[in-house]
Amino acid sequence: LFQRHHNNANKVQPAYILVSQHHRPPRSLPKQNTMKLSSLLVIIAAAGQSHAWTPGRPATSLGSKVTSNVNDGIKRHNAKNVALSRPLSVRGGTALDMTPASSLVTTLVPRIGILTSTLLYFSPFTSVRQASSNESLDDLNPVPLAIMAVSSLCWLVYGLSVRDPFVTLSNVPGSIASIWYVMTVLPLLKGAQLQTTQNIVVGLSAVTINLWTWLALTNKSLEQVSSALGLFASGLFIVLSGSPLSTIKTVLSTKNSKSILTQLTFAQITNTALWSVYGLAIKDKFVYGPNMTGLGFGLIQLALKLVFPSK
Repeated sequence: LFQRHHNNANKVQPAYILVSQHHRPPRSLPKQNTMKLSSLLVIIAAAGQSHAWTPGRPATSLGSKVTSNVNDGIKRHNAKNVALSRPLSVRGGTALDMTPASSLVTTLVPRIGILTSTLLYFSPFTSVRQASSNESLDDLNPVPLAIMAVSSLCWLVYGLSVRDPFVTLSNVPGSIASIWYVMTVLPLLKGAQLQTTQNIVVGLSAVTINLWTWLALTNKSLEQVSSALGLFASGLFIVLSGSPLSTIKTVLSTKNSKSILTQLTFAQITNTALWSVYGLAIKDKFVYGPNMTGLGFGLIQLALKLVFPSK
């Protein structure tokens, strides 16, 4: 059969071409003969890649081997199509379908978030500079500044560990600014207020350094290291977001919310709202978790500012 068709055609198409064309006949061959030829070539090609024609092996194993080879090829082809059609899977959660809307959320929103994070970190700048000029804190609360100095550094390290440029860049200015806040405010503190601020800075720094050392010296995977860093940074950010409420007793007793910085409150609400959206988009619980909590604390601060205006 093969010799007859070979004499009738100048060139015989390879078997894999005929298979890929779903046995469509070449124009130079009759249709019914081409179907027979293509079937024969499939058998020859499959047998050449296997041991189906090994002497002493039953002839019935040939058909099953060819069928298995063809089915395996179809499965691999279908699997490739399925893999290409699957939505993109991202860190920390289920798959994220990269539609134009979600792509916008994961690119534009964090870029704006870098700006709002910078505004958040620089919101106490005017008050700190004024306190330095007057050589008096007045109603400035130093607790958020002390926590901010450590929290921003922890978020910077977490961003570097997961190689997220948005998380990293949003905390570079804050790390520098918050260190300046602490260095400027410390000489103005006295008594219990000085002791509390020093304890916060030294205590949180000690925990952070020990955590980094432990993670570096143990045989933890990069994913485990990033998870530990993210969990610790998230806890610090939640404490930082709620720290302005440390004066809530004074606010309620005096009915004056002057100790809660207005700029910090609005910056916190805007910043945490944007980062919550970004965290939900990339399914990173260490991003959306603390920011949603910080958003709640920011709304409480805003409510206090509205109910008890600054005097």
